[in-house]
Amino acid sequence: MENDNTIPQEKKRPIYLTVLCVIAFIHVGMSILMGLVGTIMSPELGWFETSGMFGLFTEGMSHLLGLFWSVVILLLSIIAFFGIIQIWNMMRIGVLVFSIPLFLTIIIPLILMGGGWWILIPNIIILFFLIFLFALNYERLK
Repeated sequence: MENDNTIPQEKKRPIYLTVLCVIAFIHVGMSILMGLVGTIMSPELGWFETSGMFGLFTEGMSHLLGLFWSVVILLLSIIAFFGIIQIWNMMRIGVLVFSIPLFLTIIIPLILMGGGWWILIPNIIILFFLIFLFALNYERLK
C-alpha cells in the first residue's frame, strides 16, 4: 500500500532572497530610526535645544521639510517593514506592501523639495534596486 501523505511542502526561501531581505531590513530599519529621530528632534516641536549627534543625520531633511516629512517617512517605513516581513514569509503581497511606500518616499520629497532633490540620489538608487530585485523574485513567492 502506498502512503498517501500529500501534505503540501512549504517553499524554501532561496539564499539570495534571504540576503535581499536582510539588506532591506537594514535599509528600512535605518529609515524608521531616522524618521523617529527626525520627529523627536523636529524644530517645530522644540523638545531639544540642541540635537547633538542625531542632528548629523536629521538636520538637513528636518530643515528642508520639517515635522511633516519626518512623520511621513516614519509611517511609510513602518509599512514597508511589514512588507519585508511578508516577503520573508514568502508571501507575494509583501512585494506590493514593500514597494508602494518606498516609491512614495521617493516621489514625495521630489515634489516637496523642488531643486534640492539631488541629495536623494543614493537613496533613490538603493530603493529602485531593492524594488527591482524583489519584483524579479515575485514568481517564486506564494
